[in-house]
Formats: sequence, structure tokens, C-alpha cells
Amino acid sequence: MEEDYLYSQKIDHQVLNGIADPIRVLDSDERVIFVNEAMEKTLGYDRKNLLCDIDESIFNPDITRSVLRTGEVVQREEIIKDKIYSVKCSPVLGQKGQIIGVVEVFRNVTVERRLQREIIERNRSMVRETMAASQIQKTVLPDKGFIKNLKIDYIYKPSNMLSGDMFDVFEINEDNIAVYISDSVGHGFAASMVTMFIKSLIRTLPIFILLSPSKTLDAISNRFSLLKLDIENYFTCFYGVFNIKKGIFTYANAGHLPLPLKVSEKIEYLHAEGNPISRFFKNAKYKEENSKFYAGDKILFMTDGVSESRNLEGEVYGLKRPEEIMLENDIDELSILKDNLLSFTNITQTDDISVLLLSVW
Repeated sequence: MEEDYLYSQKIDHQVLNGIADPIRVLDSDERVIFVNEAMEKTLGYDRKNLLCDIDESIFNPDITRSVLRTGEVVQREEIIKDKIYSVKCSPVLGQKGQIIGVVEVFRNVTVERRLQREIIERNRSMVRETMAASQIQKTVLPDKGFIKNLKIDYIYKPSNMLSGDMFDVFEINEDNIAVYISDSVGHGFAASMVTMFIKSLIRTLPIFILLSPSKTLDAISNRFSLLKLDIENYFTCFYGVFNIKKGIFTYANAGHLPLPLKVSEKIEYLHAEGNPISRFFKNAKYKEENSKFYAGDKILFMTDGVSESRNLEGEVYGLKRPEEIMLENDIDELSILKDNLLSFTNITQTDDISVLLLSVW
């Protein structure tokens, strides 16, 4: 009686035959009493002997029995005939609310699972490549310590694995030391590749160009334009040359902010005019400036990830705090600055943070 009710009243066979997914109906004794056309065609059904090709050797019946026993809807995946199916097993209730059978819907998810595996593997590969690129970025940073009479210290804290910030300090010749800091727009691979472009290019420029900050920025701008990147790809760069015999720091600026701080008895910003390096600014010119330094003086370079960091109230960190820290502390300035910045923000970092400190001895 229940079987007749299940067969004639609860299941609309015409509707089930119109569904593309294979479907079968089992009674409370686990007998297959109906399969739709998609099931018969795809997974097989012997109408003469009323036998489904999917037997216990292929398809674990424990889930079906569980649904018949508990009435809970269960969904799981099964491998049937070398294909992956997502099988949803739902109870069918009789007139008095009792469980009289189950409906099983088989959805072929082989392609979806293959694509998922490919995406997962590609993501793993991308993570490995990103970690390798991140390690390379860190290894090309300058060593902390001394170059001649300049002491080097810095903070390097990318917001992600890859950074759009880059800085370097290196000897040009016996008397001159080059220093620069740059900030590429955005984050990720594109920005990090720009930083590596800057790093590799500057180190290969002829000495006569490196000795002139304006010529160096001109050369970088010209080479960058040859890459023919989209106009939204650009970067800022502050480049200077410190003559250790004369104590003169000559510099030029390609739109980098915040400006470096000269720290002596007071704070002085190293101003120089110039646009960011971009295809948008063609034939940009960079003006050189210079400043005299003495033993005990310092230069603090930063990217805008420091000055534009915000706290939970939306207040920016600004430049006043770094100024005060530099004036009030003769040692461990960067440790104090880092702790102060982290204490101020106390939220997830959203931009790369780079700080470079040069101290004249």
C-alpha cells in the first residue's frame, strides 16, 4: 500500500524525467521502484528485471539506510563509473508523516572537482612563487651597519608577502655613497616587479650618472617608459648622493612623499621638485638640491605607509610623531618609532611600511 502511494501520489514521474540529473526512488525496503530517464541513460537500469546498475558493490547503502531511519537529508560525494557524483538523499513521507522511501539525486561534479583541484594546485604554486619572490625582495635589502661613516638601520614591513617599497644604500666610488627610497603604486606581483626593476637598473647605471641625482632619475624614467606599462603603473623615488669627504648630500626627488627628514638640532625637510616616474609625465625634469651634514646628523626616509597609517578612530599617524621621536632619542630611534606606530594603529596593516635611517658618524 505504501509502495503504491509512494509510486502514484508522492512522485511526479513526468517532472523527474524532465530533470537532467539522474534520479532514483527507493522504498522503505531499499528497493529501487523508479528511475528517471537521465538515470537510466547515464548510470543504467534494467527495466525488465527492475534492477539498477548501481548496487552495493558500487554505491554504499549505509547513507540511504540512515535517511530511512532518521529522516535527515544527507549529501555526499561518490565515485561511480570513474565519475564523481554529488548525491543528495532526501526522505519521502507518507500520509501519516512516516518515512516510506527516499529520493536520490545524482549530480555529476567531475568537471567542477577537476577545476577545483587545478585551482587549488595553481594557488599552491602561486603561494610558493610569492614566498620565493618575497624572500628575494628581503635578501636584496642593504645590510644594516656601516658604509664608511654612514650607519644604516631600517624597518621593512610589507602589508602582504610582496612589497611595493624598495630602498638601497651602496658605494658609488671611494668618496660617494648612493641612497634611494621608492614606493610603487599598489601591492602584489606587479608592484614588487617594479621595485626589482628599480633595484637592478640603478645598480647598473654608469658612475657618472649615479653621481648626479637628476641624471639618475632621468635614466630611470627613460628606461621605465620603454616597458610600455599601463599608465596607472608608476612609482615615486627619492635619490641622493652623500659625499663623505665634504659632508654634502645632493639629492633629487621624483614625487616621493613624505619628504626625508634631516635631523640635527632641529627638523628640516629635504625639499626637491619633481613628478613621479610614469608614462603620464613625459620628459620630466628633476632639480637637484644639496644640504650640508655634520657628525651626529641623521636622515630619516619613509614611505607613506608610515605617515598615512590610521587608528580605529580614523586618525592618521602623520609626521609630527616621527619628528618628536627623532629629536628626543639618540639611540634605538627606529625601535621606538616602530613600537609607537604599532601602538598607535593597533589594526591590520593596509600599506607597506618602510623606514630607512642614515646616521653620520
